[in-house]
Amino acid sequence: MRVGQLLIVVALLGAASACVSVPLAAASSPPRASPRAVATPSSSALAPSPTPDPALIAALQITNPADPVRLLVPAIGVAAAVEAVGRDAQGNMGTPSVASSVAWYKPGVAPGDSGNAVIAGHLDWTTGPAVFWYLGRLKKGDQVTVLRADGSQAVFQIESTGTMPFDSSTDGLFTRGGAPTLALITCAGAWDRVRATYTQRLVVRAELTAIKPASS
Repeated sequence: MRVGQLLIVVALLGAASACVSVPLAAASSPPRASPRAVATPSSSALAPSPTPDPALIAALQITNPADPVRLLVPAIGVAAAVEAVGRDAQGNMGTPSVASSVAWYKPGVAPGDSGNAVIAGHLDWTTGPAVFWYLGRLKKGDQVTVLRADGSQAVFQIESTGTMPFDSSTDGLFTRGGAPTLALITCAGAWDRVRATYTQRLVVRAELTAIKPASS
């Protein structure tokens, strides 16, 4: 592995895999990020946008996003607890500890904050399908809601879906500038027995459409 490049590795649990991984370059200081390990972004990927939108920045300062605690994706029946993760021992993004939860890369941005928040979930588990088993069924216009620790909600709308090789760089996912967006990631493609990983990663991208304050 090249110095400074962090590759996402998928862990193997028994005969089944609970995947989620995405590669990125190491950052000098961890930023605020799938179903197996996801690599962390490079320092350049974490740099603020050189031309921030003043109105957007003002709105975000007022919002002051709290940590996510639950992810709701009605179109595929997902209502999952959110685990805050950092880097694992290999320098990759941590993964959910159980099949029913999702992992949010806490050193990156929080959902609803300026930049792209990353949440990963396992495709399958030793017991069968996991939380993001049906992630590939999402289509443009579907809604994703992130419940936050302060009782507020960040509502997103799916904009696109796509796949990438499991070892591709994902610096572009871990951004800190620009409009608030969200990426949901899981494994895809065929299972590679030699590398003990799925050959692709499915990335579903969504844009923020509303912030709902906590009910009084």
